[in-house]
Amino acid sequence: MSLSGARTFDAMVASQYRIGSLRQFSLVGLVVVISFFMPWTAGDNTDVSWIIIICEKIFSGQKLYVDILETNPPFSVALYIGPVWLSHRLGISPELAIEYFIYLIFVVSILLSALVIEKGRIFVDLRTQWVYPMLAVLLLIMPGNIFGQREHIGMMLFMPMLFLMMWRSNDSPGQHIPFALAFTVGLAASVLLLVKPHWALGIALPYLVIAWRRRSLLACLTVENIVIGAICTGYLASVRIWFPEFLDTFLPLLMRYYVSLRANINILLALPTFAVFVVFIAFQMRKSAWRSDVAIAVTSGAGFFVSMAYLGKYWPNHQYPYQLALLVAMLLAVASRRQKVLALSGEEAASERANARLHSSAAFAVVVALTVTHHQFYQMPEKSLVDAIRARYSSPSIVQVSSDLSVGNPLARMVNGRWLSAYAHDWVGAHALWGLMKGNYHGEDERIARHDLDNYTLYVNSLIRDNKPDIILVDRLDKKKSVLSLAANYPPIWTTWMRQNADFQALMSNYEEIALGDYIEVYARRSSAH
Repeated sequence: MSLSGARTFDAMVASQYRIGSLRQFSLVGLVVVISFFMPWTAGDNTDVSWIIIICEKIFSGQKLYVDILETNPPFSVALYIGPVWLSHRLGISPELAIEYFIYLIFVVSILLSALVIEKGRIFVDLRTQWVYPMLAVLLLIMPGNIFGQREHIGMMLFMPMLFLMMWRSNDSPGQHIPFALAFTVGLAASVLLLVKPHWALGIALPYLVIAWRRRSLLACLTVENIVIGAICTGYLASVRIWFPEFLDTFLPLLMRYYVSLRANINILLALPTFAVFVVFIAFQMRKSAWRSDVAIAVTSGAGFFVSMAYLGKYWPNHQYPYQLALLVAMLLAVASRRQKVLALSGEEAASERANARLHSSAAFAVVVALTVTHHQFYQMPEKSLVDAIRARYSSPSIVQVSSDLSVGNPLARMVNGRWLSAYAHDWVGAHALWGLMKGNYHGEDERIARHDLDNYTLYVNSLIRDNKPDIILVDRLDKKKSVLSLAANYPPIWTTWMRQNADFQALMSNYEEIALGDYIEVYARRSSAH
């Protein structure tokens, strides 16, 4: 081929690449537009709504872990405090500001991921027109009710790291990865660990696989890992300096009552899902050596699964990290199988193409099923509850009597309520009571648990007696059963405990029920109450 012909060929390839990239990002834009019309916003999420309340309490002068007793480390609040502060300056709702913030993070995630994928050419042997649109679906459509959650934000910023690990897993140890790119990817991925430190296993396991392939632990000593380590170390030091109460006083309480409580029965649902993923991926790889990128994504998903099992809660936002990593592995495995089928010919090719189409449909069905599942866990209160409260008060003071965070959030913000308690919900009293009932404590531990239970019961009563809240939200004793929420099928033991308390009964005589939802009872102060 002549020089001019070679240049013409290169120009044609470059033009096709640009057209392909334009088509991909046009599809990404379409996914973004579709996400605008999904039936949720960031403010619908229970945890996000509560953190907005924390931020506004901080702006009013209250101190975290002294006046506000939050179960999560400080970065969980710091992640949202900027958008909430900005919302006050711009005159928009915090929920809307956080939603804009989420989409900004998505743009950062997709562009940084594209930079890693294109520079590393990690999917050069695959038809990758689906990569960016599908990534947009997994990050914007699939999350459902966990949209805006800390795990959602953390995983969006982790995705470039996942692709960078795939790049590093290639067999060429001397490959050059730009320092600035690795530094930026590490900076983004550190957010996931600052939010929930135990998610580090989703990064550590893939790097151990890379080190094993290279026969050297030095393979883990990369720019991005050094950045993550430095940021996490600095964060821990800053917590010690600015939030000593969290480490000295509050963390032991968390470990005793919150972290120690595990919903182990829920693993019966999570483990089969994980197993189906792995079996499906292994089936795609059965006729060839495992692709390194698929192996990295599976290992990362396994790390996230083990981290989730350690914490033992299994809520939808806790399952999202491992599901996202395994979905990437599954889609890459199916794409690899389809690519191999293209090289076949004859009758065998026709049969394999049919199988490949079937497996692609199965992968698509898995994405749809998980998306539908995540969209089933909305925690929005009934409109009748909101209307009943608004009919009586424009800005009511609110106290919650329940161990369920979703009883008061986002309902409190929907009625422009003022949250009186230092806690998001009654986790201290409820978990101490639960542990005592199950016989988890003995000796000195039992004495401490009984002391904490009695003190917290007194705290709730004094909160009502001293503040005379306009509204009291109570966990409904006869919750309506649900096949979608395991929590709805457990009796509200803490509410039963409080209703049997004589002081609480006397205080509640000043209140009347004004609304009843599927799992919430709303009480308003009687006009004659003093």
